[in-house]
Amino acid sequence: MDPLERFKDNPSGIITDTLNNRHWLPKDSKQDLGRWQSWHDISGYVRIMNQVYAGGHNDWRLPTLEEAQSLYGEAYVHTDFEGQEIHIHSAFVRGCAYLMWTSDVNESGQTARLNLREGVVDYVDKDTSDLMAARLVRKIRE
Repeated sequence: MDPLERFKDNPSGIITDTLNNRHWLPKDSKQDLGRWQSWHDISGYVRIMNQVYAGGHNDWRLPTLEEAQSLYGEAYVHTDFEGQEIHIHSAFVRGCAYLMWTSDVNESGQTARLNLREGVVDYVDKDTSDLMAARLVRKIRE
């Protein structure tokens, strides 16, 4: 499959990952809420998106590290909130955060985050909020 054809816009306002059978919200939490959020704060964002049935669904969640990494691709060229190059498909809304929370937590209680500029993963404290945002995902039911 051509990587540029993998993500499809839907009339319901969500993005379908045709390779991994996932739906993604087109904006991250910073774009929706106008502020950076810690990992702890993200639970409120998830709750809101599920209460409003974003895209017609109420089972949105933080992505696993593997799911988040599946968004990154050198072939994808887009821009983040600073106008810097990031490697996420152009179906997603321009101007997003480049640091993305995941649901993966290590043995020290730190959470994995993905850098969409470089594809690098590191683990940070859950209270970290500077430049941090979440992009929500759901598995497509068959």
